[in-house]
Amino acid sequence: MDIFPPPHQQLNPFPFYAQMRKLHPIEYDDKNKIWGIFRYNDIQNILADYRHFSSDILKLVNIQQEQLAQQGQQQELGKERASVRRSILTSDPPYHAKLRSVISSAFTSNTIWKLKPRIEEICHGLIDKVIEQGNMDLINELAYPLPVTVIAELLGIPADDQDIFRRWADELLGSTRGSSNNLPIDTKSEQIFKKVQDEMDSYFSKIIEKRREKMISANDLISNLLKAEIDGNRLAEEEILAFCALLLLAGHVTTVNLIGNIVRSLLEYPQQLEQLYCNVKDSSYNSPSVQSAIDETLRYRSPVQALFRFAMEDVVIGGHKVQAGQRIILWIGSANHDESVFPDAEGFDITRTITNNTHLAFGHGIHFCLGSTLANLEAQVVLKIILDRLKDVRFAVDYKVESLRPLHGMFFHGVNHLPISFKPAKLKVAS
Repeated sequence: MDIFPPPHQQLNPFPFYAQMRKLHPIEYDDKNKIWGIFRYNDIQNILADYRHFSSDILKLVNIQQEQLAQQGQQQELGKERASVRRSILTSDPPYHAKLRSVISSAFTSNTIWKLKPRIEEICHGLIDKVIEQGNMDLINELAYPLPVTVIAELLGIPADDQDIFRRWADELLGSTRGSSNNLPIDTKSEQIFKKVQDEMDSYFSKIIEKRREKMISANDLISNLLKAEIDGNRLAEEEILAFCALLLLAGHVTTVNLIGNIVRSLLEYPQQLEQLYCNVKDSSYNSPSVQSAIDETLRYRSPVQALFRFAMEDVVIGGHKVQAGQRIILWIGSANHDESVFPDAEGFDITRTITNNTHLAFGHGIHFCLGSTLANLEAQVVLKIILDRLKDVRFAVDYKVESLRPLHGMFFHGVNHLPISFKPAKLKVAS
């Protein structure tokens, strides 16, 4: 059975998820040789159990090598092992714990919240460019440039290079069935993936070299990672390159999706948008109403729809025997619509309280998203500034649901364009 939503349902996979939760909550896809898990409790339990369900691709290669040896096959998976790039996303403790500790020390909540004035400045500048014309493509003119500028400044690299970053992200997302997802890939996708990775490595290697030359004075994220240590040892360049690539893709694209999904959902539920306008007038960025709207969007339209694990040993899940080395897709987009956890799960309700909105959009367990604080802050700033400076926000006159196009990559949930119109509430902000 195919455990993937049909391509034509990519913008609305939720009816497919509902059917799978009801009839096939745990199902094996023979064609792609992978398990699909669809219910909240099963997914949460797997995410919490890294000992039995691993993210470490090197361990998967080792299991496959052992299985080949047991079958009397002498095939050496040297190429697969050499291509594995361990990162905070694709590793387990103890290595993961040490790496996360180092990165966290250079990526603290206090550091992120100090970015708020600069994020506000960037957001206001982007709004200034479009406010008098009364319309914009929310993705291209706000949701995309804001996080890529923030990340560029965090890394200490030129924001002018954001077009390069976008091309890399688009090409990587276009090869979603590439090696990063451990699914069968075609030669063209593999070549694209390798090409982009090489370009990113070359780009960031030059940045790293420049930072080494002035390490004492620089205070950007790359410089801080160069200074950081694990058990007295500095991070290897390969580890820093892996983090830069991860931050650019996971930290940027997911925030673009989050901002776009917030506005899209509110416009599709105009009464809730009006309620939000009333609740947050002249209030702070982190008001309960703003945060509740963000949390509900994360649940209702999770920017990332699936996570991957593989079984470390033979294990039984819900009566199904999963063999060691078999891959598993955890459909968190489905978990976040599980009726047993979220009342009226298919509805968008910004009045859900935090206590009953325990979504899995940022993951769960040791791999809980390190960038969740930054994504949440950017979403707060964008939403509050939109509410403060724009009124009568609605879909553009020529908007048609069928004209929306999904972001490349079947495991990300967002749109490439979102045309909206509005009237200015505040042309300028006080300096």
